[in-house]
Amino acid sequence: MKTLFFMLIITFLIKPFKLSTLYVVLFLYFLAKKDYATMYIEKYWIFPSILLLCFCSNYVPLFNRVCTSLVFLLVSGTIKIIRTEWIGSADVCFLTFFGFYLGMERMLVALYISVLLGFLWILYKKKHILPYLSCLSMGVWIAYLKGYTIFYFLINLFS
Repeated sequence: MKTLFFMLIITFLIKPFKLSTLYVVLFLYFLAKKDYATMYIEKYWIFPSILLLCFCSNYVPLFNRVCTSLVFLLVSGTIKIIRTEWIGSADVCFLTFFGFYLGMERMLVALYISVLLGFLWILYKKKHILPYLSCLSMGVWIAYLKGYTIFYFLINLFS
């Protein structure tokens, strides 16, 4: 519960208070909590995901959203087909979903942060099983708040 309050405080220090922003934070928190506790996501999570797309406006062009979603579906789906034990079905679905929701720039930031958090998780817990949606949710949260800023900072840093 402390994590939820921390996420809400940080979010509303960066973004203005809107119900859609509150919904995004709650969605990501409960998704991460569910994945961390059980490493299993039920099919009913499709309904809150559809609500997120419908009511939480995002100013990413549709073409960018569709292309990002297809790229992440292709890559993660291929990994799922080749190495079934490496990635779960929910990971594939939510990588595709968040790709559609965030667009390419912010999704790359979310992916970068989630992979970094995943490596830290593996080093800290010394386990090879990772609740990746928990890491991805944190990455999406940070990308939702400051994704474009981080993306262009990294582009300028590496160019």
